[in-house]
Amino acid sequence: MKTKPKQSFSASEAARYLGLSVDKVRQLDESGRLPAERTKGGHRRFSRRALDAYLAKQDHRNKPKAQRPTPPPRPIAVDDELDAFEPGDEDFEPFFEPPPPPPPPNPFEKIARELAERKQREAEEAPLRRLATLKQYGLDHVPRGAPDIWRAKVASALESFVTLKAFPNWIDDAQTYRIVRGKVDEVLQPYQEEVERKKSDESRKAQEDQGERRVQQLIDYGKSYASSKMGWDWESDDRARALRDVERMLQDDAEPGWTEQDVKDAVDDELREWELEEDDEEDDDDDDYEEEES
Repeated sequence: MKTKPKQSFSASEAARYLGLSVDKVRQLDESGRLPAERTKGGHRRFSRRALDAYLAKQDHRNKPKAQRPTPPPRPIAVDDELDAFEPGDEDFEPFFEPPPPPPPPNPFEKIARELAERKQREAEEAPLRRLATLKQYGLDHVPRGAPDIWRAKVASALESFVTLKAFPNWIDDAQTYRIVRGKVDEVLQPYQEEVERKKSDESRKAQEDQGERRVQQLIDYGKSYASSKMGWDWESDDRARALRDVERMLQDDAEPGWTEQDVKDAVDDELREWELEEDDEEDDDDDDYEEEES
């Protein structure tokens, strides 16, 4: 009984039929020069007609070569033709089982791994975070309102001062904060001295202004008191000169610590001298009048 010629060829069978490599056959299919059909599984199947047409075309191009005889068909034995099948071919699929899918990842193992990585990362970054905290602590102790130049000086000093070598882990935090605060105070000492000097000058100026205002109040009070002590028998010129003398006396003698009673006593003394001078002038006038009468 004659065997019916094979009409459908896999890629490897077509390669042997054409005398080409499997990769070349696949390239011919992809370029459209030797189109193949696809099985439900997506595998190539070449018809004998397409293969013969390709050979005829190649023989026409390569004349005067003799026409290649059609090889006699032979039955395909599974044992002999294992290499003729490609993985996934329908005829080959029953002989191979797909590998089992990988087991799903354990979520607890993933969480544990992430926690361990985070813990290791935090342990590596802890010394640097400690230094950054110390630097920020130092900057926070720059007085509010200080010029930016002094804040920049403190930042520069802390950058070179606060290092892993200067602040190892065995130094406790309380001591490190004291050291950093001392460094900040050292850098800001000229600024603090300048601020204290300005405060002292402002305080002294304020006291001087307050003393001047107090003295002026005492002078005004003394002039008012002197005017009330002068009787109606004082002539206007004498009154004006006496008030000028009282004002001049208070300007020379009055101090911010005087009380109103001190001012009264000084004004009384000044007016008493005026009364004595007036009595002396009247006596002189009487003596002159008596000499004229004589």
